[in-house]
Amino acid sequence: MSQKINIKDMNYGDCIKTFLMIKNIDLKKAKNDAMYLDMILGDSNGSEANAKLWNADSSMAAYKNGDLVFVDFLVQKFNNKVQLRLNTIRKSNENDPVKIEEFVEAAPDSSESMFDLIQKYIEGFVNEDLKLITSHLIELKKEKLEYYPAAKTHHHAVKAGLLYHVVTMLKLGDSISRHYEFINRDLLFSGIILHDLSKVDEMDSNELGIVEDYTKEGKLLGHIIQGINEIDRAAAYLGTNEEVKLLLQHMLLTHHYHAEYGSPKKPLIPEAELLHYIDLIDARMYTMNRVLDTAEEGGFADRSMTLEGRNMYKAQLS
Repeated sequence: MSQKINIKDMNYGDCIKTFLMIKNIDLKKAKNDAMYLDMILGDSNGSEANAKLWNADSSMAAYKNGDLVFVDFLVQKFNNKVQLRLNTIRKSNENDPVKIEEFVEAAPDSSESMFDLIQKYIEGFVNEDLKLITSHLIELKKEKLEYYPAAKTHHHAVKAGLLYHVVTMLKLGDSISRHYEFINRDLLFSGIILHDLSKVDEMDSNELGIVEDYTKEGKLLGHIIQGINEIDRAAAYLGTNEEVKLLLQHMLLTHHYHAEYGSPKKPLIPEAELLHYIDLIDARMYTMNRVLDTAEEGGFADRSMTLEGRNMYKAQLS
């Protein structure tokens, strides 16, 4: 009999048959040249665990990210972490008593409400060139924004995660910029809205917000260069002021701050500096919240490579 489980509640030695969703999957070769599947499987509560299927064969290449699978496994411990040793795996079918939607993580707010909030910010712009180009670009991506994540596996990697990331950043930017009267809020908000917009062209996501891979252009150029090119095309089409176009392109070019992360220049305007740190704050806080959700009070979470390998501590406070 299958059972609906929460990965966090499993005990070592449990033998379980249940439905889980593939979050990440690789067909690898062991030292003895035998093939095996190395996976991250997730339950319907958002919890995840590493899983291995030993002695796999080439037919296993048919499995991909986002597949709902029925698995029979033994709960083991490896490097002090839960690991699932799979005995069997099969894809779910229409006769199974579960739906893929039950296993899809999504942003806490609806896409419609988040998009509407972004539009309200744009409507409040004083600079007409910034208002027009920002509205034009986000409208072009509206359909994909309804479900696209902000990343394949890192921060905000959930359905509509990109919209959620932008909305949270706008709220942060709104608050921070009120303390610095010299900041051009229109430029800051436009940079926030547009900085990751081309991720919908960098990644190939299905309507569940699950990214299978990066697009060819995404691999060769990346969302920063893609975004700069989008601004250039939109500015030519709209007749945007040259200074506005250049400043927006600088915002996008510098928002990763370091060359090794894709930004060949550091910010030379305060709005771009703020954009970088607001982006970093939101990404870090989102990830810290996620990893600490798996820890007990007074204990440490698993090491997170997204957080430079840190083991975050969950404070025990009344």
